[in-house]
This record gives sequence, C-alpha cells and structure tokens, in this order.
Amino acid sequence: MVSRVLYRPFEETDFDAIASVLQGIWHDRSDIEAYNFLEACDDLAYSLSNSTFSQVVVVDDAPSGIVLARAANAETDRSGRWEQTDRDFLEQMRRMDPRASQVRARFSELEDRVNAELLRRASLGEAAGEITLLAVGAETRGTGIGSVLLDAALSYLSSHGTTCAYLFTDTSCTWSFYEYRGFTRLGRHRSTREERHLLPRELYLYGLDLSA
Repeated sequence: MVSRVLYRPFEETDFDAIASVLQGIWHDRSDIEAYNFLEACDDLAYSLSNSTFSQVVVVDDAPSGIVLARAANAETDRSGRWEQTDRDFLEQMRRMDPRASQVRARFSELEDRVNAELLRRASLGEAAGEITLLAVGAETRGTGIGSVLLDAALSYLSSHGTTCAYLFTDTSCTWSFYEYRGFTRLGRHRSTREERHLLPRELYLYGLDLSA
C-alpha cells in the first residue's frame, strides 16, 4: 500500500532510480543487463539535456516516475553537463555491446527523422512546448500519478506562454492515455516493412490546445 507520495523537481540522486524505471519500460535491446541500464541512462541524460522543467514522484522514499518538458522560450541544458553525460553513456554502450549500440544508434536516427517530419507537417508554430518524457514505474501505474505529473508539466508550459503542448509516442507506449487526457492525434507514421526491424508499428504526434 502506498503510504507517502511526494512530488518535487528532479534531483541528481534520483538518476539511477529513474533510469531503472525507463529500463523496465523500454530498454531490453541487449542480452547484457548492464548494457540495457546504460541505454536507459543515456535516454534519461538526453531527455534532461533537452528539457526546461522536471517533476519526479517519490513513493515511499523511492523515485518512481518522472515528467520532463521544454518551453519554447526557456533555456535548455544542451551545452551543459547532461549533454556531456549523454555522450559518456554512449561511449560506454559502444564498448560494452557494439552490436546493440549500433542498433540503438540506427533506431534513434530513424525515430528522430520520423518525428521531425511529423512535427513539420503539423505546423504548430513557435509557441508550442513539448512533453519530452513521461514515465511511471509499473508498481504505481493506475494510481493517477501519471496524470498528476502530466498536469504539472502542462501547468508549467502554460505559465511560459505555450499555446500548444505536443509529444511523440508510439504503439510501444500507452498512447491511449493521452487521448483520455484530451490530447488529439496530429500525425501518424506507419512504419514500412524495412523500418519495422527498428521502429514500432506506428509512431504518433499528439497535441493539446493550451490557449483556451
């Protein structure tokens, strides 16, 4: 039974626990468990470097979920420490499992290209803000924690003049959660036969009007 729940900004001491949450959801590419953890660490470091807002949920003293967001008019840490940390994890991944690391690099390149095209077609404008990461550990799903985290990010974006919040998701995620929360699907990419060995079956762009 959950007895204590605390919401607060991300702290560096949360890093390993949150990376473990991400590993449990998305990162199982390698037979080497330590590599999968490194890949999750890289995912988290990259997301932190590209975000201007964080909120972590701590359940019974254990960090158990996170939301990150980026406001268009706020400064990110792209040239700061998290970007360097991201590069360090990539190098460790290459040394530990070169094959899995190469697959990860091809996946990231292809996913970035698809997402950029989805965003270009949507033409959201310069005032749009992104939910860059939302993840909740399996033991706390279904408790409403994900909605609280999402609300915190949306409130932050609204306070920074964001007129539309958007996010990328796909068929490997619980994309229906965003529709339940009022997001509208703005774009869809159905992976080709050649892409399916790397990408999920479909990738989506969702948006929510914050101007009302």
